[in-house]
Amino acid sequence: MNKSRINMKLTLATAIVILVPFFAASALAADEKSPSTAATPAPRGSDKVDLKKLEDKYWSAKDDEYGVIQNRTFAKTGKYYGSLVYGPLLNDQFAKSRATGGMLGYYLTEDFGVEFSYLSYDSKQNDNVNGILALGGSPSYNLLKANKSISLTYTPFYAKMAFMNKAILYFDMGFTIGAGMTDYEVQKVVGTGVDSPANETKSAPHVEIGIMQQLFISKNFAFRADIKNTFYTQKMQQYKAASESVRTETNKNVNDTTITFGLTLFTN
Repeated sequence: MNKSRINMKLTLATAIVILVPFFAASALAADEKSPSTAATPAPRGSDKVDLKKLEDKYWSAKDDEYGVIQNRTFAKTGKYYGSLVYGPLLNDQFAKSRATGGMLGYYLTEDFGVEFSYLSYDSKQNDNVNGILALGGSPSYNLLKANKSISLTYTPFYAKMAFMNKAILYFDMGFTIGAGMTDYEVQKVVGTGVDSPANETKSAPHVEIGIMQQLFISKNFAFRADIKNTFYTQKMQQYKAASESVRTETNKNVNDTTITFGLTLFTN
């Protein structure tokens, strides 16, 4: 009898130990769910990244204009400049010539500008002409004297490069396109026994295209290199004739190529 009562008490105690925590936990859970005792927690967003949204945002139109290089070390917008240049005429089969001259210009933006250029040529007949004359021949040829042009400049390339791991050099490269006048001298002699020079200076309109590059050494100075091509038509006249009335004349399409090197000064 006593043993049965002991077993019953143990069973009741075990039930109390098990059920009391269960009912306490249930009451606490019900209290947390009650709107009067706790605020409803905000739903938690997903931790996943929407790659599609990121891609659309990346490729969408920007509000502001975007440039690859936002800050240029040597800006040109709104600056006037002047260049002094010197270099050879490359492709005249009858002349050896060097050009001396300069350019004056203004940059409307970093990429676009306007420029006036003038080149004076010290053209002289070369060894080809001297050899023909020595053999009694009479070559018909002209000598380039001067070139005047007004051009639009476009410089889409701007970059920097390392120099022997000692310094950073900044440069740009662009193009010129323009028009102007070319002066040339028709080479000719007249006479029956003794030849007398009868050279005549003429002018012709030309179009011009070129490539230029500037290597900046400070905000005010840059080394400059140009390759200029001018296209025009020359009047060719017979080199030797008994009189002007019998001298023949033809037209010749000409492409003069000049490479020049010089120094450019920019205003502040």
